[in-house]
Amino acid sequence: MNSTGGNSGAKTAGGTTATGSGSYSVRVKPNPSQTFESVPETYAIIPSAWLDIGMALGKQPAAAASFKRAPLKYYDQLPNVAFDKESVTLLAGDAESSYDKENFYTANVDVHIIDPRLLKSYANWKDADIEEIAKNVGPFAGSTIRFAMDGTDPFYDLYGAFEKAAKIFQRQRQFREWQSFYDEFHSRITSKLPPKAERPSVAAIWRGINPDSGEFRISAVYKKQNNTRSFRTLGLKDAFGKQTPDAAVGYEELLDVDPDYIGGVGLLTSMNHDEFTSQVVEPLEANANGQSLNAVKNGNVVRTGGQYMGPIVDLFSTEALAKQVFPDQFGEWPGSIGDIPKNERLFDRKRLSEIINSNGNDST
Repeated sequence: MNSTGGNSGAKTAGGTTATGSGSYSVRVKPNPSQTFESVPETYAIIPSAWLDIGMALGKQPAAAASFKRAPLKYYDQLPNVAFDKESVTLLAGDAESSYDKENFYTANVDVHIIDPRLLKSYANWKDADIEEIAKNVGPFAGSTIRFAMDGTDPFYDLYGAFEKAAKIFQRQRQFREWQSFYDEFHSRITSKLPPKAERPSVAAIWRGINPDSGEFRISAVYKKQNNTRSFRTLGLKDAFGKQTPDAAVGYEELLDVDPDYIGGVGLLTSMNHDEFTSQVVEPLEANANGQSLNAVKNGNVVRTGGQYMGPIVDLFSTEALAKQVFPDQFGEWPGSIGDIPKNERLFDRKRLSEIINSNGNDST
């Protein structure tokens, strides 16, 4: 599979640029447009929304930086969807460090669904390093959507990035099936939400919640960043308004806004119910400052998929948060995605698996 930069040719109905002889071009900002002479078969990722996006298209990555905090447990909940870790080449010792350029050569993938800005940050790569791997192995076509980077808001929301991946892998029909499935899910959820004025506030905390440290990193709910998507879908108000603190805050700042809910961004993925209870909820209840928060008093400490949330995780995360915050409308939260009774699920796992496994390449 050959790929070059540049962009010429006519636009197709799917938004991909046709360049003749079966080739096509796709641009994923901040990268230049890439021309593909054939559909990529293999790809590499740094665990992020793009891992889950690839899995949503029925394509497992051939290489990954690390599986730490990767959302693999969600795939176990879907019939006939599996992730084979043993077949994946590791690019680094950790998602944010220990990169070895030789591993990129060993993996030899067709395309890197990786934002090169991450490699500049995590591995101290220069433009020349990016260009070397792009030229000798495969181009870069990923974009960070989790939060703002280098002062720049994400170029895409989740489904905007998802559509780009569908174009890269020429699975536009599959994407349209996903979009239809999600639109129906979203409509069912939002139709049952209370009026906006009655929806609660939340302080969304990322990078984990350590009650004894007294330091919390706040993630903006109002911004179109992916890690707080579930809170926006359910219309929760940002307890900090549009004044998201840049630095860590303490209990004093949390008490000043006194949110209705405290949200653990990503903790639905990185912790099970017992770990969340023993490491987050109970320590907050035992802390002299923590127990003064109304969210803690009322048992309103919740968790979402957050960090590496793609289309699959988004469904589970939204379902889980809906049950945690609005049990009267959506049913009680049992504590685990695997313990939701079949008749109380908010989306059809079997139908979703059928879409994931449809595997139909097309260019329309």
